[in-house]
Amino acid sequence: MKPLLLFRYRQKIINMKNILLIEDNLLLAENIKALLEGEIFSVFHAPNSSEGIEIAKNNKLDVILCDIMLPDQDGFELFKELQNKFGYALPPFIFLTAKTQRVDYRKGMELGADDYITKPFTKEELLNSINTQLNKRLNIIEENYKNTNNPGILKNSVNNAERNKELSFEGFIFINEKNSPGFVPIKKIIYIKSLKDYSQIVLNNLTKLIVRKTLLHWESILPSQFFIRIHRQTIINLQFVDHVEKSKNYSYNVFLKHLENPFKISQRYSRKIKHLNWSARE
Repeated sequence: MKPLLLFRYRQKIINMKNILLIEDNLLLAENIKALLEGEIFSVFHAPNSSEGIEIAKNNKLDVILCDIMLPDQDGFELFKELQNKFGYALPPFIFLTAKTQRVDYRKGMELGADDYITKPFTKEELLNSINTQLNKRLNIIEENYKNTNNPGILKNSVNNAERNKELSFEGFIFINEKNSPGFVPIKKIIYIKSLKDYSQIVLNNLTKLIVRKTLLHWESILPSQFFIRIHRQTIINLQFVDHVEKSKNYSYNVFLKHLENPFKISQRYSRKIKHLNWSARE
């Protein structure tokens, strides 16, 4: 990434301001809100998980602070729900809780939370946690830009000599999409469709991402044992195949999980299904 562009990106990250606070203790929430608004942040407050989800759906957030003991749903369940809804786009997530048991801390971190602050906490502890997570996210993005000739892709920390090798199915790709750059788990990609010089990536939560990469690019880096091209415009993830049907003209249609409409397998690529353990339905 060019120095000027990297500088502008860093300024954009540093100036992030939107925080979602999910806390049912209204007095505590007012104090935290006043504290953060006295800094560089604007704060959305939700007293329960359902309101928190709605705010997250309708606003661009930079950090989520969440109590564990909520009236309608515990924070762990809420975190998992937000992960499923937003995937890579979920901002840094920090638990706020009075629970001090090690098992609760471990549970939160195993779920993938970014930090865990025990009440009561000081202003410095809260601000340090927020700034640390923002800086971590920034550093990951910057390292990805610096260490690859293709800034749209994170290749599991491989070096320059290994860039042409396939990615791991458990790895990630980095998507620099408009104002929401982030990491996409490769195993959550259902299919990729060609849009000439661009491609559309569809995830298992039906999120659609437009990336300036060709289908040939994806075909060269995605793990070939999981991703195959079935048409000149389509690559699918075999893990999401539900079944294959044979049509009257001896062509095949593949049905993918989470999707209603099938994809046609062109004759050029139909031989690939012979090597797979699918049951073709007549």
